[in-house]
Amino acid sequence: ASIAGWRYELADRTAIALIPRLPGMQLNLGLAEYKKARFQAAIPPLRAALLQDPRSQQARTLLGLSCYGASRFAEAVKYLEPVARLDPANAELHQVLAQSCLRAKKYPFALEQVRQLLRQNPDSAPAHMLLGQALDGLQRTHEAIAEFEAAAKVAPQEPSVHFGLGYLRWRLRQYDEAKAEFELELATDPRHAQALAYLGDIEMKRNNPEKALDLLRKAIQLRNDIRIAYLDLGAILAGQNHHEEAIAALIQAEKLDPAQPDAHLRLGRLYQATGNPAAAQREFAKLRELHQKADEDIASKMSGAPP
Repeated sequence: ASIAGWRYELADRTAIALIPRLPGMQLNLGLAEYKKARFQAAIPPLRAALLQDPRSQQARTLLGLSCYGASRFAEAVKYLEPVARLDPANAELHQVLAQSCLRAKKYPFALEQVRQLLRQNPDSAPAHMLLGQALDGLQRTHEAIAEFEAAAKVAPQEPSVHFGLGYLRWRLRQYDEAKAEFELELATDPRHAQALAYLGDIEMKRNNPEKALDLLRKAIQLRNDIRIAYLDLGAILAGQNHHEEAIAALIQAEKLDPAQPDAHLRLGRLYQATGNPAAAQREFAKLRELHQKADEDIASKMSGAPP
């Protein structure tokens, strides 16, 4: 089957090269890339297919979903919104559109989409979670917490519902409540890396470094892109005079988000303490270029493929 699919795709590419405007060829190629989850590669032929036939809802929908899969969320909104408007009963499509709006920080538009989902199904836990994310993006954090609580009441084992609730509590520095939610998430999914990382952060803040290290290392073994885990590891290891390991962890935290100042500050101080003034000055110079970023919204922490 894979050989047949490869031959089919090769034939489409050959036909496009010979006759670029042959009807249907760009759509077929884009569909083949989409089915293989090569979303970035699917975008150019699907865009060409839509230019050839602006009325093609199939090309527009696939293009929007490919943009979503490629994390090009503002473009996903652009293509999916007119399709969703024509299909108000398609809950899956409106859910992807709402997620795209959240990731593109179009929070009022996300609210509109999610409220439509809730009108169709008031007991939808995913819809309550999406509404919570939109409200949090509008800095209505207490209302966001209420929506996550509603989702947890409807479906206490919904993936990431307790993590989302815990993260919002953590941001409000309600660490006891946050810890309880992270532990509930881990009871359902012991491999939830972000819940482990934020539990580790709470233990670090409570001056339990060994307990924190264990949780943070477990989180990093599961996922290597959780910035707070590396940042906290660096802080704890520096305090224990494990300087090389601390520097490596802080460099990784810095790579994951160079615009956050805290890793630069900690690295600069660590380089100073270990007799590397030139490296320290480089970090402090970067620090002076940055302003403290706002707390990250809950939408940036929630992950998931489109339904």
